[in-house]
Amino acid sequence: MKNLVILHLESISRQCLAAFASSFPHTRRLLGEALVFDHFHSSATSTRMVITYLFHGNDFEYDTASRYQGMRPAGNNRNLFALLQSRGYRTEVLCLNGFHGIRTPLETLSDELPALWGTNDFPALFKRFDELTDAAPFAIYVWDLLTHIEHSRAVAPLSSGLTDQVQRACRLADDAVGVMLATLQRKGLLEDTTIVVYGDHGDDYWTHGYKAGMIHATEPYTDITWVPMAIRDASVAAGHSERLGSTIDIAPTCLALLQIDEALPFAHSGSSLLSGEREFAFSQNFTANQPDSAALGIRQAFAVSDRTHTLLTSSRGLEFYAHRLDPGNHCNLLHFFECDAAGQLTFRKPPTAAPHFQAAMQDNPHSLDGLARDFQRLRSALAERLRAKRDYIESRGIAPVGALDPKFLQTINREGREAFFRRGEPASAAAPSFKVSFRPH
Repeated sequence: MKNLVILHLESISRQCLAAFASSFPHTRRLLGEALVFDHFHSSATSTRMVITYLFHGNDFEYDTASRYQGMRPAGNNRNLFALLQSRGYRTEVLCLNGFHGIRTPLETLSDELPALWGTNDFPALFKRFDELTDAAPFAIYVWDLLTHIEHSRAVAPLSSGLTDQVQRACRLADDAVGVMLATLQRKGLLEDTTIVVYGDHGDDYWTHGYKAGMIHATEPYTDITWVPMAIRDASVAAGHSERLGSTIDIAPTCLALLQIDEALPFAHSGSSLLSGEREFAFSQNFTANQPDSAALGIRQAFAVSDRTHTLLTSSRGLEFYAHRLDPGNHCNLLHFFECDAAGQLTFRKPPTAAPHFQAAMQDNPHSLDGLARDFQRLRSALAERLRAKRDYIESRGIAPVGALDPKFLQTINREGREAFFRRGEPASAAAPSFKVSFRPH
C-alpha cells in the first residue's frame, strides 16, 4: 500500500510562486519531479472552504448556509481521510503556524477528520512528521500557515517591509517542505509515497477594491483562484499537463493513485485528474445561499474558467477576462461589447483605437469570434452551475433567499467602464499633495 502526503501551500498562487521563485528551491525541485497541472483552479477563495471541498470532493458542502460563521459541511461525500482510515491508513493533519496556540478554522471542519496537531515550533513539527512516517501506510496532510498574511507577521520584526515579510515567510515554508522531503528520502519512502502539493488560493492586495482590507475570501478573480498543483508519484511521469483541474478533483485523484476503488456518490463530485477531461472549473467566495456583505464590500460571486478565459458573475453583473493574458483580471473584456438576453455579444467600436487594438480586436474577426464563442460556452456553464446550486438548496428544504438572481447572467458589469476608456487623459485639476512622515524604530 502506498502512503500519501498532501502539502498545503497556504495563500500561494501561481503568481506568488513565480514572483518569489528564489524562495522556493525545495518546492521547485519537487515540481521538477512531479506532474504539474498548469491549468488548476481553486474551488474557493477562502482556506476553510477549500480544505472542505478537497476532503469531500465537491463544492456544495456549505451551500445551504446563509452565513459563514458556524458552517458545518453537509457530508455529501465521506471525507478522504475517513475513507483511508477505513482501509487501514493512519491519518494525521499537521499545522505549522506563526503563533503558538492560535485557533485554526480546520478544527470545525468535520467530525471525521483527525484532531488537528498544531505548533509554531519547526523542530516539533519535523519530529512529529518523522514519527508518523515510521509505520506505513500513512496519510498526512501538512498545512503550513506561515505564508498566511496574519501568520507571516511573526517574521515582520526581521523584515524590511511587507514584501520582504511575505518573501521570508515563503522561504521558511519552503524550508519545511525540504525537511519533510529529506525525511521521506532518508527512510527510503519517496517511491512508495504519493505526494500532492497544491495552493489553496492566492492573495489580492486590494487590486479589485478595498474590501475592508481583506486580501482573500473576496470575489474569485484569477489572481486568487489560479494556483499551483502537482503530483509526485512513481507511477506518474514528471512533466506538465494541459488538463483543466479543480480542488474537488484532488480526493478522487488520490484514491485512484492509491488504487482504492471508492466512488464518490454525490452527483457534482470531482473526478481523477489522471483520467477524463474537465471542460470547466468553478470557483466561488461565499456559499450559494449567502448574501452580499455590505460591511466588507464583498459580493457573492461565482466564476467559471476554461484554459483561456474566466467569466465571473455577481450582483454587479458579468465580467469576462482572458486570464492567461491578464492574470490580474484588470480588463473586463465586456467593456468592448453589448450583450443581449440570449448571451450574444456585439462588438462596440471605440471612438479611437491604436493599431495595436485594431490588430488584436477591432480588425481581427478570429479574435472577436473566439471571444463570443467562449463567452457563450462559459455563460451557459455558469447558468447551469448556479441552477444546480439553487436546486441543491431547495432539495434540503431550505429557501434559497440568498441565492444569486439569474438576471445577473444577462447584465454586464459596467462599473469603471467610463474611467477605463478615459484613463490617461490629462487631469482637470492638480492632484492634492500630501506628506508622509517616517517614525524610526
